[in-house]
Amino acid sequence: MEKQAAIGRQPAIEVEHLQVQFKTESGYVTTVEDVSFSVRAGETLCIVGESGSGKSVTSLAIMGLLDAGGRVSGGQVRILGEDVVRYSRRQWDRVRGKDIAMIFQEPMSALNPAYTIGNQLIEQIVKHRKWPRSRAEQHAVELLAQVGISRPKEILKEYPHQLSGGMRQRVMIAMALSCEPKILIADEPTTALDVTIQAQILSLLKEMQEKYGLAIILITHDMGVVSEMADRVLVMYAGQVVEESDVFTLFEQHRHPYTKGLMECIPHLDLDPSEWLQVIPGTVPSFTDMPEGCRFQSRCPFVRDICRRQDPGLTALDGGHRVRCWMVREPELFRKEGDPT
Repeated sequence: MEKQAAIGRQPAIEVEHLQVQFKTESGYVTTVEDVSFSVRAGETLCIVGESGSGKSVTSLAIMGLLDAGGRVSGGQVRILGEDVVRYSRRQWDRVRGKDIAMIFQEPMSALNPAYTIGNQLIEQIVKHRKWPRSRAEQHAVELLAQVGISRPKEILKEYPHQLSGGMRQRVMIAMALSCEPKILIADEPTTALDVTIQAQILSLLKEMQEKYGLAIILITHDMGVVSEMADRVLVMYAGQVVEESDVFTLFEQHRHPYTKGLMECIPHLDLDPSEWLQVIPGTVPSFTDMPEGCRFQSRCPFVRDICRRQDPGLTALDGGHRVRCWMVREPELFRKEGDPT
């Protein structure tokens, strides 16, 4: 009930027509194109898609963490109502960690191996909350205990390499929540963790969301994680949004062939051992050689000439459901040839 009340509030983060480019030897290449979404307090948006779909680049653009060769070339990112796209490094230092925080995919590379857990965690608290170090240290101990780490005082004195993968991920969550941000981005937070630890991390994220009223953007390729965590889902392919809906609609009434392919790749307990899992043939096209028209055309079983000539754009359906597909926009073109819609 509390979560539903929170979802009805003003969006904590709004992304409108985001475009990201990276510099190459032949000029700038667009890797994220016209991505729009919003997330309210207490709501979880999952962004899904294969490697190369633009999920992580979108999250790094939102956080102002693109590599030197990358730039936000269009659109807006509003955090708590303020556009941050043109923020300076000094402005980002005030926002990052305080209003918006991120859990990175690989905590071993995100944590500095030369400093203890305590140094890294306490430094952020002192910087943003302006607390004396003794108070910040006590808060750090409490945070580590909250995320399920035993011996929190001792852990503060240890280095990242002394912890297991699951413990490092819990430390990352504690660091992300140390200044009580309103928005949390989690980029594949359960990658490389065994299923038991994975379930614990997801449960912990839910618990922290309930406690702090977080707006969560969860990036994943795992549709099982999506079904467990999401309120709404954004499906990305080759840098574009191809489908967006609430989680129930996505699983029961998805309309894009790519989403259908992702669903068919999910293993089921009743799968006959003699059967192979379904796969989506082909690969994501290179950003330096994008096809004209629909970017999924080379892998789509329903492709038609119009798909090769023109991008269909996003078609709005009921309940905030959006789909980028000619089968949805012009279904009669496919009925004539006997394809389902």
